[in-house]
Amino acid sequence: MGCSQSNTHFGNFQYSVPVTPLESAEGESQIYRNPIALKGLVHTIKDDPTVLSVHDAYIRSFRKFPNHNYLGTREKLPEGKFGPYKWKTYAQVEELSHNLGSGMLNLKFATPSAGTGLPEGSFVVMWSKNREEWIETDIACSLFRLCLVPVYDTLGPDAIHYIFSQTRASTIFLSNDHLDALIKEAGKFETLQNVVTFEPFTEDQKTKAEWAGLKLFTFADVIKNGEQQKHEYLKSGPEDFYTINYTSGTTGLPKGVMITQANILASVAGVDWREDIFINDKDVYLSYLPLAHTLERTAVLYFATKGACYGFFNGDVQRIKEDLEALRPTFFISVPRLFGRFYDKMQEGLGKLTGFKKSLADKAVHTKLENLTKEGKLNHGLYDSLVFKKMKEALGGRVRLMLSGSAPIEPEIQNFFRVAIGVPFVEGYGQTETCAASFISQVNVPSFGHVGGPLPCVELKVVDVPEMNYTSKDRNAFGVLAPRGEICMRGPPVFKGYYKDPERTAEALDKDGWVHTGDIGRINPDGSLSIIDRKKNIFKLAQGEYVASEKVENCYLTSKYVAEVFLYGDSYKTYCVAIGVADKDALLALGKELNLGNLTFEELCKNKEVLAAVLADLNKRGKEHKINSFELAKQLYLEPVSFGEKQLLTPTFKLVRHQAKEYYQKIIDELYALPLPEARK
Repeated sequence: MGCSQSNTHFGNFQYSVPVTPLESAEGESQIYRNPIALKGLVHTIKDDPTVLSVHDAYIRSFRKFPNHNYLGTREKLPEGKFGPYKWKTYAQVEELSHNLGSGMLNLKFATPSAGTGLPEGSFVVMWSKNREEWIETDIACSLFRLCLVPVYDTLGPDAIHYIFSQTRASTIFLSNDHLDALIKEAGKFETLQNVVTFEPFTEDQKTKAEWAGLKLFTFADVIKNGEQQKHEYLKSGPEDFYTINYTSGTTGLPKGVMITQANILASVAGVDWREDIFINDKDVYLSYLPLAHTLERTAVLYFATKGACYGFFNGDVQRIKEDLEALRPTFFISVPRLFGRFYDKMQEGLGKLTGFKKSLADKAVHTKLENLTKEGKLNHGLYDSLVFKKMKEALGGRVRLMLSGSAPIEPEIQNFFRVAIGVPFVEGYGQTETCAASFISQVNVPSFGHVGGPLPCVELKVVDVPEMNYTSKDRNAFGVLAPRGEICMRGPPVFKGYYKDPERTAEALDKDGWVHTGDIGRINPDGSLSIIDRKKNIFKLAQGEYVASEKVENCYLTSKYVAEVFLYGDSYKTYCVAIGVADKDALLALGKELNLGNLTFEELCKNKEVLAAVLADLNKRGKEHKINSFELAKQLYLEPVSFGEKQLLTPTFKLVRHQAKEYYQKIIDELYALPLPEARK
């Protein structure tokens, strides 16, 4: 899943320590905790242990920061541009959310849960990109014991249909760009009755919706209804369910991760107890990572507990630079793909310099990287103003902390951002099943090759994976114990299971409360965790998208040109490559069609024209099977010899993936080094 490099530490920082004896269990490591949590895992925010639920957290913030700016949106101007941010205060957001929640109850959109279970009538579905109304609806649900079920904006009606079939929800809130698609598919939604749109709908849409048996409301309609008949808040308890967070579904049907009020609050508390991460009511955050993911949702709640400002992007990630310039955030969370895009632009700018300016820039980069490596210094009195000022302005000019999550990020990109922006850059790791925030590297310890240690809300162990030669007794090159195995986490943020899916719940969550992540990790002597591999045949690309390799390979095997296929994706890259065992007869026939009949079978396997034709056929079949574009291979190597002859298959003829990766590593590197034709980008 990732690769591990040597760390660059300054000082003897210990990320976690074992709290159980060395020989405490067979086949697994000791249990590790953050030193802050040696006496017990934290589960409440640091300065107010009486806050026990999301409901409590929002009420506390509304009372503590009533006049502070909270939610900000840029108005879209007639010519397609966006104006400055316009803000609602915490008090204004509370008033609106109170009216919205009251209207939801008046219109019988959902029924508040009466206990700690998950009554089907309490669900409200959300299908939209990040925007102000998204958060206001989420808060309204929290104030009235309703359970918001977010859906990734990129998912289609089929996935929405599956989620409705599980939750039996009667109401969906959505942005108007999804309305026509929903009305068209309305017949598939057995329980759907009410549709709330964020903008006004047309008379034609209203008519079509009525024909489909749906009632249309605007967001403003629901708020107005609530103004006329307000309800008292319904206080949630820690074990009340906060959300069903469905996974993106790229590995099959989405799984509904059941998260309680206490789960997500504990995740926020884990960050809050870290003294090196200091957020206050002067901080500003840009929201563009999907709110349907627990990482962004946890960030929402964390920033609210601090009274910070939360501004939304314009809806187009390609134009996010405009939002950064307008908002000027102080805290920036992103993913390797976007950091990589900024990095490429910055490198492109440096590459265009000539003469004295180029010499100065080269000297500045070299000097600052050297200072960072040797002393951990991030700033330089001269070069920051002469060379790096415009780069810092690219993120708005006020960022004081950057965090990357979702997939590993190249060390050279991390360090370049550290010297270009002049602020700390940290990495995080977690899963939806642990409310996202589980590991974050130390702000004041510039390092790479690991994701830090466990936050004070979770504990860590690794379990042996003997078939991949990873054990809890492994040692590093210096002979020091460095356990390797499947990463397991336990603690207050751990989910309660997958909704209506006991079989997959049992696979992920054991009887002792440990989440088995499927990721392979190494616990370093300083207690930090390095992600080094993936246990299952699922991998994550640099942009955070998961790819189920067998699903794609099975589609490719419908092509007459290949007999066996190995799809590979590097977590530092944004695309996949493939190695296929060519079918001799089919390839010879293809050679004749391409006027290459004079070439041998082995020569055809290496011919660029043949490779392009076979790859086009493979991806054509992938598209026919509705495989996403990011899952399709962009480069291909054709192998004339069976995987079996290379001892890469099990006795039941299954590919041994980690062995195939090792065997073909040089070829994989060569495939990634090739330039992508324009059509494959």
